[in-house]
Amino acid sequence: MIKKKLLKPCLLILSTIIFFSCDNSNDDLNNEFELYTGNYKIISFKSNIAVDLNNDDSTSKELINEIDSFDFNDLEIRPNEYQTDSAKLISFSFPKTWMTFEYPSAPEGSVEFIGYGFLTTYEYVDSSFSLKNNNYIEKSFIDNVESHKNVNINSVINVIDENHLKTSISKEYYDFNSSNWIMLDIEVVYEKRI
Repeated sequence: MIKKKLLKPCLLILSTIIFFSCDNSNDDLNNEFELYTGNYKIISFKSNIAVDLNNDDSTSKELINEIDSFDFNDLEIRPNEYQTDSAKLISFSFPKTWMTFEYPSAPEGSVEFIGYGFLTTYEYVDSSFSLKNNNYIEKSFIDNVESHKNVNINSVINVIDENHLKTSISKEYYDFNSSNWIMLDIEVVYEKRI
């Protein structure tokens, strides 16, 4: 009889301990994304084919060698320590081609690259950021003619390690080697700004 009286309270205490320990581990898992919030720079922008994007008569698959507009804020994952808003947002900045064929000194075309931004929400699941939206239309003008290019980002950004993330995009760039706009499949590697 005494054993039954002790068994019920012991089971209740044990159940409570298990419930709260499980609840805490879920919080830790849910907040794991906070390890990766902050600003990132693109350290590799590698294409599936070699192209000449800067008109230097040299082709490369590593587009870091072709584009000079990468910045410390190529990717931002929020919320971070500088925001009071708790919204889970990812902000991308990919290089956009600004081009003109109107300069007499460069009849084959003159090119510059500028950052072009895109913002979406995410969910963090299994060491990756799953994007709610993963495509946008890049609006630009070439010799005062409006041009729209579709950009598709992989729907997932994968965590490589505590300071590196990786994804891929499909984006058109003008290739001086072929004198055409070419859709490139590009693997993007980010490094966290510390």
